[in-house]
Amino acid sequence: MSNAADTAAGIVLTIVLAAIFAGTIYRLWSMIFSAPQRQKILAYQSGVVLRGASTEKVLGPGLHWIKPKQTLVLCDMRPRPFQVAQQELIAADGMAVRISLGGEQRIVDAAAFVRESSDGFGTFYLELRQALRIAVADYGGDAIVADTAVLPSRIRELLVPRAAHLGLEIASLDVSEAVPLGWVRQQGNR
Repeated sequence: MSNAADTAAGIVLTIVLAAIFAGTIYRLWSMIFSAPQRQKILAYQSGVVLRGASTEKVLGPGLHWIKPKQTLVLCDMRPRPFQVAQQELIAADGMAVRISLGGEQRIVDAAAFVRESSDGFGTFYLELRQALRIAVADYGGDAIVADTAVLPSRIRELLVPRAAHLGLEIASLDVSEAVPLGWVRQQGNR
């Protein structure tokens, strides 16, 4: 009985060692001779295939084979919320106002999003803050506080070209807060 148990243990040990050996050989082989890999792109993603620094193609959802010299960059195409926290700005008439914005942005051109910036959302946020400053300077403080819809339309107008360049669009944009803070005295007027 002991011989049968020893033989069974020997067979199991041989199988385990053979599996470890085969796994090691497979790893070494795949490091030396790269083979295409199957990648899954989910329903809400787009995949940008890069070869070096150039964009080869954009893939939709599904299973795709990626060659060894290609890189797949996945982009989440769902809307992504953003918020511009309280900004104290001076309106065209000299009134100081505290403004907060909120909304959603989404990727509409995955290839441009990957190609144009290492942080497309961060770049867009900086552009959004700059557009807010310009839009507030275009209107009087009373107009901004009385009709909060005037700012989002002007900000969209300012952002559309830059957002398209980055592969993004503004899905929604609203003024969360518009509070008058008072009048700022000009240095020349005493």
